[in-house]
Amino acid sequence: MKKTLMPLLFTVLLATVAAAMLTPAASHAWTSARTGQKNFERAWSAFMFKRTEPAMDYFVKAADSFGAGLAEEPPSRTTMFPSNLTMAGMSLYYAGRHQEVAAPMEMVMTKDDRVWEAPFFTALACARLGDEAGTIDHLTLFLKTSPAQPILANAVIHQLEALKQGQGSLADTATTLEQAAFDQFDNNITFIGVNASNPQDACDGNYWWRYSRSPCPGRNKYTY
Repeated sequence: MKKTLMPLLFTVLLATVAAAMLTPAASHAWTSARTGQKNFERAWSAFMFKRTEPAMDYFVKAADSFGAGLAEEPPSRTTMFPSNLTMAGMSLYYAGRHQEVAAPMEMVMTKDDRVWEAPFFTALACARLGDEAGTIDHLTLFLKTSPAQPILANAVIHQLEALKQGQGSLADTATTLEQAAFDQFDNNITFIGVNASNPQDACDGNYWWRYSRSPCPGRNKYTY
């Protein structure tokens, strides 16, 4: 009886120790993603109210937190949700970490090719890095998502045409499209989000920033 029991107890002990070692890492990765979410929320609210300095500070913090979550081996399931990866890519872009934008955004495009922010912000990052081919390719991908963002889509069409004709600079393209994106978000919030028949529709989605300055009160999950 003792010979049978001892190996079993040893196996249980090993499993307990392994779980104890793994749990802090998993918890840390989830915490990094949640901290990134909260800082993105603060950044977005300030950004859409044109409070640029605090917005950039919070984007930097969000980028740091999401970056920490992505650096985990492996990243948590929460970190890898397309909506969180999108927030990570946007935060990295606005934080000026342009070389790091493509990694999370490429994962988004692989998981869900309908998320228009992924090719759009990748294109902006390529433009800031002087990569004309990457800029053109990702702006073209943006249009293929059929984003239903007319202000932004029209600006992208004009910039694509200019780039193909060798007109303007990539820096000018990025600046023009950054402003068009802001105008689109501002228009969405003013004329769609604020006037929605059910206000929850504007702030309750996983991509709430498209139609709202902040997520609905009490919302704390990003599930896909």
